[in-house]
Amino acid sequence: MPLKLDAGDRKILLAAFAIFVITSVIAIAVGPSGQSSSGYPSIYSTESDGAKAAYILLSQTGYQVEHWRQPPSKLLERGANTVILIIQPTQNATLEDRQRLRKYVEAGGRVVAVGPTAALVLPRSAMMPSVPHFAWQEYPALLPDGVTREAPAIVMAPAAFWNLHDSASKVDFGDSKDGVVASYKYGKGEVIWWASPDPLTNSGITHKSNLQLFLNSLGSPSSRTVLWDDYFHTGEVTLFETLWASPLKWAGLQLCLLAIAVLLTYSRRHGPLRVLPQSAPMATLEFVETLGGLYESAKAGELPVQIAYERFRHLLFRKLGISTSATPAEVSRRVESRLAELAPQCEPLLRECESAQYQDDFKESESLRIVRTLEQFSERLKLKS
Repeated sequence: MPLKLDAGDRKILLAAFAIFVITSVIAIAVGPSGQSSSGYPSIYSTESDGAKAAYILLSQTGYQVEHWRQPPSKLLERGANTVILIIQPTQNATLEDRQRLRKYVEAGGRVVAVGPTAALVLPRSAMMPSVPHFAWQEYPALLPDGVTREAPAIVMAPAAFWNLHDSASKVDFGDSKDGVVASYKYGKGEVIWWASPDPLTNSGITHKSNLQLFLNSLGSPSSRTVLWDDYFHTGEVTLFETLWASPLKWAGLQLCLLAIAVLLTYSRRHGPLRVLPQSAPMATLEFVETLGGLYESAKAGELPVQIAYERFRHLLFRKLGISTSATPAEVSRRVESRLAELAPQCEPLLRECESAQYQDDFKESESLRIVRTLEQFSERLKLKS
């Protein structure tokens, strides 16, 4: 048996569908667009300045890579067999963050810091701010070591440089004046700094030996787990905040609206039944007595006759099709064809009713007689059935 929906159910379903369409449009409008407009290469971005290709590449080449959103104080819990990749921090590191990061390196951890702002979180730095280069330039390898292995040259557009004369570090890539990639030992661990994130972006990872630089900086896939940092971009993120920032919240909203629509539809059909309040018979009798008292006090005996007469003519029109403007004689002829014995009494009665409205001193006894006679006519003509 096909399900039939009444007008109320259809309105509820149409409203739910309209809300679903609106929330879907909003989700598309405010959802991730694939652009990297946050100031750092995002692992979710497929644009030229994003880093989704590099992030996926690590997983496909055997690296254990994690999206890291914990503070540096949690690094020691992960042990020294990890390397944290800090790319272009957008939030200032606290004193405690820098201290914890230093202890992590001292214990044997490795930090790959990318960009000028990343140098601020390192245990020590010899970075020299400079005018940013907007055009990519080629920088050769200056020293043969693990960072420059099988990478004779890289390309990037640096916004800062490393001091070539810093005795505590090695400048791995650069030119005769400035360094763009540097590294140094600190305790049991190691720090590697890049002047720009260009070598790991979607557009830069395929140029020259940029990919090799990226892999050399992280080390062997079997030796360390790569922690791709996002803490210095968004802070420590809870599970609720992660879900709220994702498109899942729009799906949850749509499910809630759908559940409300289902509950409303179900409750209207399966709710508790309540008997409609019935007016007490005494209320009707009191109304009649009150109305009769008004007629009596106003000495308007003709009013009940007018009301009963109009009602009688209305019933004649509805049941027998006799026009309300028909004359008493015409009504009498129509009644005669239906009930012959009433015809002689019908015309005089109707004329009395019409003349009553022009009499101010109409007697109550006459009014009662006419009203009763009209009721009897209605019953005999079966006008009330």
